Amino acid sequence: MLEVRELCKSYGGRQVLAPVSFVLPPGRCLGLAGSNGSGKSTLLRLLAQVQRPDSGDVLYRGRSVLGDRQFLRRTLGYAPQSAELAVGLTVEGQLKLWQRACGLTGPVPGEVLELLGLEELLRRPIRALSGGMAQRVSIALALLSRPQVLLMDEATAGLDQDYVPRLLDYLESFLAAGGSLIWCSHHPQELERLCGAVLRLEAGRPAI
Repeated sequence: MLEVRELCKSYGGRQVLAPVSFVLPPGRCLGLAGSNGSGKSTLLRLLAQVQRPDSGDVLYRGRSVLGDRQFLRRTLGYAPQSAELAVGLTVEGQLKLWQRACGLTGPVPGEVLELLGLEELLRRPIRALSGGMAQRVSIALALLSRPQVLLMDEATAGLDQDYVPRLLDYLESFLAAGGSLIWCSHHPQELERLCGAVLRLEAGRPAI
């Protein structure tokens, strides 16, 4: 179970995320909704520990995981809103680099390559990818370690449309197998399909 306790974040003295708390059990999806700038991506970056919160805590199975590299590499998968890839690598090189960072050995999981249609792109340089291709690689990085918790920030935005239903089907299977998902989206139909509950943020605060 993932538990978020009173997470807060400010920039330059301006609070962009007021205290946010929730509990996410295994097998459940929490949707994040709200207008641009409402704090959704900030919340996900704090959970993925791309940024540190000013205060609050994140617990997994009752234990604080702030600063826990093992949790971040093996238990958590994060797909940011914009793909953050190493342009000097090939697709295969990027995938293998992240595998090594996660302490994984062996070939890239075939099911991930097949899900996102990456077999034909493995030798292609990251700098030569279209936006949709780069998004597929970014999602693959989130899935490589077979995490128990997934954070996905507008994962279908810019994704090649042929892969949207594939991804949503995969995530339904992930939830059925006991995974936990936080799904940020502007699409009500995606939130309705995947999420048991939706947290709406307004100006960094949970909307009532």
